[in-house]
Amino acid sequence: MSCPWSLVSVHWIDAYDSDNGWIEIETYKPEACHVVSVGFLWPDCLPGYISITGSYMPDEVPNLKTIGMVTHIPVAMVQNVKVLDQAKIDLTLQHATRML
Repeated sequence: MSCPWSLVSVHWIDAYDSDNGWIEIETYKPEACHVVSVGFLWPDCLPGYISITGSYMPDEVPNLKTIGMVTHIPVAMVQNVKVLDQAKIDLTLQHATRML
């Protein structure tokens, strides 16, 4: 069995703060904060955001009721989303196998 939601990697630009204290304008060089987050895509969770979860309970598949570690990423910050291969979990053997 595997999660009914797609496993994705989300490449996005995060908001960030500069170092605390005084900053010399002439020498300050802001840099984008590139982030990659991986999780299960929670469809239609929050308008304007890509929502992913890091955990689910396999005994609830295919009708998930409980998830954990939810991240909401503003769509405007997203650079790229890739669907990844998902491990298939066999609870009778208690080990993960690669799903093709």
